[in-house]
Amino acid sequence: MAKVAEPEEMSARRNLLGALMQGVRVKMGKSKQDCAQAMGVTVGIYTSFEEGRRDVTLPELELLAYYLKVPVRLFFERPERLLADDPTIPAEKVVALRQRIIGALFRQVRQERGRSVKDVAVRLGMTTRRISDYELGRKPLPLGHLQEAADLFGVPMSYFIDEGVGPIGEQELLRSQFDKFNDLPDDVRKFVVNPTNVAYLRVAQHLSDMTTEQLRNLAAAILDITY
Repeated sequence: MAKVAEPEEMSARRNLLGALMQGVRVKMGKSKQDCAQAMGVTVGIYTSFEEGRRDVTLPELELLAYYLKVPVRLFFERPERLLADDPTIPAEKVVALRQRIIGALFRQVRQERGRSVKDVAVRLGMTTRRISDYELGRKPLPLGHLQEAADLFGVPMSYFIDEGVGPIGEQELLRSQFDKFNDLPDDVRKFVVNPTNVAYLRVAQHLSDMTTEQLRNLAAAILDITY
């Protein structure tokens, strides 16, 4: 009996999925053996997945996504994100900019706490010139000194961490937001991720931006309409 020819579309999809699996694996720095073990298959079978010679099941793909820490839906909804290369970060420029920002934050919190450069220099065991160099970003502020300063000023280290500025900061902000979301009660998380509740969340967001007086006026207007 002659073998039935496979539709080209199905073959193309399998090849694309295999390329995506390979792309995200390489991007995450994992070996074929690592992924095969996570999926509960042999290295040979996993290789056939990547080469588009074998169909992968959804549970197997879910295990791979879980291991590689990516949402499984990305393999179907936004596959380009799995293959896109992260932009190269100009390390020297980023470090220089961050040193100036940290120095400015250092100076700001020092002034808010009412401490002079001389006082801080004495407390941290260094010269006033060194403190000035740190605040102006002329010299990198060692992490040990930064932690001592944070303790002295009574602020957490997160005060100095980059969240939302540049590619590193954006990634850190996303991780922080995910952690906060994950800490919410189950019923609240389910409410937030339900697309039909977006309108209610927009209303809550708008209300949170209103002043106390505006909220009073809104409440009064609602009472007038109700009664």
